[in-house]
Amino acid sequence: MASKKDSRLRAALKSARSKRKKLAKKLEAAQAKLVKRTIKLRALESKIAHLEHAHAAVAASSDQGRPPSSDLRPATLIFNPKCGAVSKGKVSLDEVTALLRVHGIQANIKIRTSGKVARKLAKEAVAAKEDLVIVAGGDSTIEDVASQLVGTTVTLGILPIGTMNNVARSLGIPLELKEACALLGAGSTRNIDVGHILLDEKPERKYFLETAGLGVTAIAFPAGQAARKGQFNILPHALRKLLDDKPGPVQLVLDDGEPILATSQLVTVSNAPLMGMNFLIAPAAKMDDGLLDIAVYESMGKTNLLEYFMATRDGRRVDEPRVKLYRASKVRIQSKSAQPVQSDKAELAPQQVLEIEVIPGALRMVVGNGIGLSSPVDAMQSLQQAAASPPSPATDNGSIEPVELEDANPNEA
Repeated sequence: MASKKDSRLRAALKSARSKRKKLAKKLEAAQAKLVKRTIKLRALESKIAHLEHAHAAVAASSDQGRPPSSDLRPATLIFNPKCGAVSKGKVSLDEVTALLRVHGIQANIKIRTSGKVARKLAKEAVAAKEDLVIVAGGDSTIEDVASQLVGTTVTLGILPIGTMNNVARSLGIPLELKEACALLGAGSTRNIDVGHILLDEKPERKYFLETAGLGVTAIAFPAGQAARKGQFNILPHALRKLLDDKPGPVQLVLDDGEPILATSQLVTVSNAPLMGMNFLIAPAAKMDDGLLDIAVYESMGKTNLLEYFMATRDGRRVDEPRVKLYRASKVRIQSKSAQPVQSDKAELAPQQVLEIEVIPGALRMVVGNGIGLSSPVDAMQSLQQAAASPPSPATDNGSIEPVELEDANPNEA
């Protein structure tokens, strides 16, 4: 009996090894083909960037930087007049539209007056079968618009003129307005993943580009935001809740695997490397890999958490052994009691059980050479090497400086 069982096991092992060898060979061939095609794609994107730059230089120096309308690519521009760079007088709507025109884009201007309005404008662009929607604003406006473009054929472009610009930084979108417009003009795109919270919430609150969290994030970050906005009347309640919470038992199930037990008051699920005040909480996160990066803050108290997050501010990488990192396409988090939940900057109803999945390639975006991309676009870097300064329209009175985080208006991220 034992010999028969041993024979079956050996046969099964031999068969499995043979299948593995064949599959590995196919995978290696596919990877080699992918590498070749990636090299060709990047070379073509670099060529497009250089040609676009040369064309923009001609447009900027002739006819007051106004190419014929028939040569321009139409796009819906959702402009936030209250974001950091605009409120400081560093960026104006006229400058944005003039630069876009130089780079071959005719903007159909829409003004964002609230998140609800931004979502409505994005939904209208989808219904009208627009090809390109550009957001001139910060992370909040980008996330509002993106929530309406998930799963559509509309391409999302970014002009990062907000406060923190986490999405732009992760995707390699230049913070200098002229360079960001040049990147839009070149138009190289990637399919970007979107996080999806499986809750009975409004659709725009269920999607996230940066990070969702179970636990203290839904208290700590709104409290910090309130302090920056001067809304001190709501701070005592938020800070009291922050101090009352203690690490407790949590259970994680990754992709239907075996349960992982931990003691933590916080679990973050990231689609992008950055969140909040440029906190680098998921250094290895890629927004185009079909995976989420999960962090469990094992037995870390309030002081530990605050010190850790502040140490990661401005994109600084910190090695903390108590932060346990995992990767999965889906995660189920269960705590002993209902905990606060946050999706990007939206606070959701407290949950005891939270399920989050990634929707691979759900959003088409114009991107650059960012830390949050496994397949970045190198075109912008090569273009910067070829030209010391990008072209300016005749209406431009000088270079527009990057947004300074310390001085940016906190009213709109």
